[in-house]
Amino acid sequence: MELVLLPLIRFAIGALSMGVGRRSRFLAVLAHLCDAALLARIALLLARGTALDATLGGWADRVGIGFSGDLIGLPIAALIWGLAVAVSLHTWKDELRAYFYVLLHFLIGAAYAMVFTEDLFNAYVILELLTLASFLLVGYERKPRQIWASLRYLFLCSVGMSLFLLGIAVVYYHTGTLNLSALAAHVARAPAAPWIPLAAALLVGGVAVKAGIFLFSLWLPAAHARAMPAVSALLSGVVIKMGVVELFRLAGVFPLDLTFTVLGAATGLLGMLYALQTYDMKKLLAFSTLSQIGYLLIGFGAGSQASRLGALDYAVAHGLFKALLFLAVGQAVACVGSPDLRALTLNRRTIPRGTRIAIAVGILGIVGIPPFAGFAAKAVLESGVHSLFVHAMVALISVGTAASFSKLLPLLSVRSAARCRGATVSAYAWLGGGIALFLPLSATLVPRSILSASWHWPAYLEAGLALALGYGIHRILRGRSFRLPQRVFRVEEGTLAVVAGVLIVFSLLRFA
Repeated sequence: MELVLLPLIRFAIGALSMGVGRRSRFLAVLAHLCDAALLARIALLLARGTALDATLGGWADRVGIGFSGDLIGLPIAALIWGLAVAVSLHTWKDELRAYFYVLLHFLIGAAYAMVFTEDLFNAYVILELLTLASFLLVGYERKPRQIWASLRYLFLCSVGMSLFLLGIAVVYYHTGTLNLSALAAHVARAPAAPWIPLAAALLVGGVAVKAGIFLFSLWLPAAHARAMPAVSALLSGVVIKMGVVELFRLAGVFPLDLTFTVLGAATGLLGMLYALQTYDMKKLLAFSTLSQIGYLLIGFGAGSQASRLGALDYAVAHGLFKALLFLAVGQAVACVGSPDLRALTLNRRTIPRGTRIAIAVGILGIVGIPPFAGFAAKAVLESGVHSLFVHAMVALISVGTAASFSKLLPLLSVRSAARCRGATVSAYAWLGGGIALFLPLSATLVPRSILSASWHWPAYLEAGLALALGYGIHRILRGRSFRLPQRVFRVEEGTLAVVAGVLIVFSLLRFA
């Protein structure tokens, strides 16, 4: 019942928000309190070993729409709740229309439903609801560039969801079920069935559009860069994670290890290169989101318990520090009036001290400085990776991340008399506290034996070398520019890229 109540309460409060006007923010507080109680109850039941399963519609198990509580869904649900609280704090004093809160509650409710669903068609419906809510939130301020970015997002996500729906049709035709557990049993009985690569390619390619994978999610840089900071934080911390969660679920059904490793390496390296070449700070954060998703795919592609737990751990860590960076950089851009790094550097005295501290904490997290969130999660992930090539890919992405965020260091090197609003500081402290205290938080998800095997001196040495090399690359590239193709981010090329990506996934599954 708890699994069903989480989204239903959010949907109900979202509907109520339209009729109460500016008091919607107080309804949001009520929603956060209800969510906290339900999540604590779910965590307690899972800790006791109680099975959390629900089937809606009066149908038998594995026939109706199923929900299941597990160690994939619970940490991501907790992240969703934490980011919802942070966004409420950050926007507490803003003059937001009631329908912003309606969309916020619907997005959060759909995300809760997504992380616990066991049914492919239910996942499709939820992802479509997430697409609609995200589309409207990106264009919330009704600025021309926001509207165009939101339309591009809507179009490419529609292409992806059409492919996902076609994959559902293939699965149902051959198995007669859409329940993931039942589907995994079918695939295990006939792993060489010719329909499996086609179904997997369509499902993975469709959901990859939502998951921040470079070849598929070419809507992401514009949508993240144009949206208001709170919406960008939700897109990066919540919406993209829903695509990642569904990919994690599909990894338990289809043989996707090689596919995830290839897509993860390509996403990480290409996202890192584009982040290196841009001086638009919001686009830098967007491209680094693409790059960071590479870690998650590589972790699940490695296939070991430690790497998969590390990937899940890193998904939570990424949600925390990327949300903090989007909120803080968005505040800095609002103060200066430009997202360009050079303008931000010249006018850095106008950026409030609290905002610059928040940017510093976010950088410490994302570049992997011990003991902050990025280091803690990545060390667990890498402890389960046994391929030297994959280790090299992870190290290269880490170096590129350090080089990209070294560009922000000049923003932190000056005193400022400007001050943040109290609610904004509270949002920063909420997220920053999670980043700084991530080591004990990881202990609630990752077994102690894996933690003790991952946090050792080679991990600290690797983190230090990545930071030193990244800063050295930044010094070499400082003042120089290089251009990468930008046409791929147009709608036409983005659509072709999605189709090409599906063909690549099919080839990896069929012939590798």
